[in-house]
Amino acid sequence: MLVGISLDPPRQSRWTVFLRLILAFPLFIVFAGIEIAAFFVVIGAWFCALFAGTVPANMQRFLTKALRFYANLQAYGYLLTSRWPGVVFDAKPDDQVTLDIDHVGLRRSSVFFRMVLGYPAMFVGWLLGVGSYLMLMVMWVWGIAAGREPRSFHQAAALVVRFQIRSFAYMSLLTPTQPFRGFFGDEDVAPETSTVAVAASPSVADSGLSAGAQTFGPVGVPGSSNDGGTTLPTHWVVTKAAKVVMVLVLVVGVPSYFLTFSVNNPLLSRFKTEISRTLITASHNVTETAVSQFVRSAQSCPTSNQRECIAKAASKAYPLLSGQSSLLSSNIFVPHDALGLATRYELALAGLQGDMLAVQTSQTSQEQLNVIDNELPQALSRFDADYLVLEAKLAG
Repeated sequence: MLVGISLDPPRQSRWTVFLRLILAFPLFIVFAGIEIAAFFVVIGAWFCALFAGTVPANMQRFLTKALRFYANLQAYGYLLTSRWPGVVFDAKPDDQVTLDIDHVGLRRSSVFFRMVLGYPAMFVGWLLGVGSYLMLMVMWVWGIAAGREPRSFHQAAALVVRFQIRSFAYMSLLTPTQPFRGFFGDEDVAPETSTVAVAASPSVADSGLSAGAQTFGPVGVPGSSNDGGTTLPTHWVVTKAAKVVMVLVLVVGVPSYFLTFSVNNPLLSRFKTEISRTLITASHNVTETAVSQFVRSAQSCPTSNQRECIAKAASKAYPLLSGQSSLLSSNIFVPHDALGLATRYELALAGLQGDMLAVQTSQTSQEQLNVIDNELPQALSRFDADYLVLEAKLAG
């Protein structure tokens, strides 16, 4: 698969750079619908390729058009192109981004395990995506001020977009080749300049399969004509500065993966779980201490003013239990799979609060002793049991 795009940053209108997200938003809405349709097409293509060893031509054509729309949208969003791409699926002579995709045979084993084989590429693509946020902010500010992006940033952003396009092509069964070739740009050698042939296509060359009977893209390597009358290179020789920026994007992307709240990543989940576990354990200890202190105080009350003494002890314990309930209700760190157990634990704590309030408002000592001797131990037993289950869940 060959991706063509200008490696020289184009002159852009400052106001279109300033409003780039707003201008691109309608296209993202359109692509969301296309992505849903493409998902079902990929499923069908997977079954076909699994049995026939190739994706049917009509499915290949649809997925190529969807990928072409995505490529133009990504390039526009990454400030690589100046002209609003619109909703266009077919190749045109003035395209700002071109795709050459050979319709090739696929190994059935690689088709069957495509999700597993493609995960490393999708993971790296995700790292590049989140890691490029800072780079895009710099490009956005620079573009507003100067009307053109720095060449190194432009080329680095182009490499990010090319890798993402190739990753989606691999996952969509459009190519049999992993997208890591040319990650930091292509070798500084003269590319093939003949028509798109098996030897000129990285996807076919890497696969070792005989194919190339049909090409879904503009013919002409190394590039196709754009609106400026020049060719769009498909063999990318980038500057050393662009490679450095790519490295920085990856360096930023790795911690971003583990710290962002947009995905349920392992480190973030563990961090949230440990916070929740600490809060719940501390709450349980405070609750048990408050109940134990209340029972000791109630047992030491003299018979002359037993009801008032027990009520006073309950009035000291109740705010402590209520405070633990408030603490838990504001805990936003409980993992999703432990919410049910956390709710049970909170209900058990509410039961202890109810018993303590009943002791505090009882009219006779007999009513108070009945709660202390019967209802309170049962509520405390449920509370401890629910805590142990929740703590075990949080401990993994």
